[in-house]
Amino acid sequence: MDAGAIRTPFRGWYLMGTGQDMELNGAIPDVVIWPSPGELPAGKDKQLDKAIAILEREVKGYNAVEEVELIKASER
Repeated sequence: MDAGAIRTPFRGWYLMGTGQDMELNGAIPDVVIWPSPGELPAGKDKQLDKAIAILEREVKGYNAVEEVELIKASER
């Protein structure tokens, strides 16, 4: 009746090591790579290349990581 709103998150992510809910926290990049002028228009994307290399390395070790219990933001 009062035109109020409810905020319902439709996705979320948790830290692998602690299970902490990262809602309302900004993502901090692990690796920062700045493209040089002219690289992106030339089709060279150093950020994408580095991301692919990191993901390939992490996928190989994924099965070795133990699952942790997730901690929701409302339970902190």
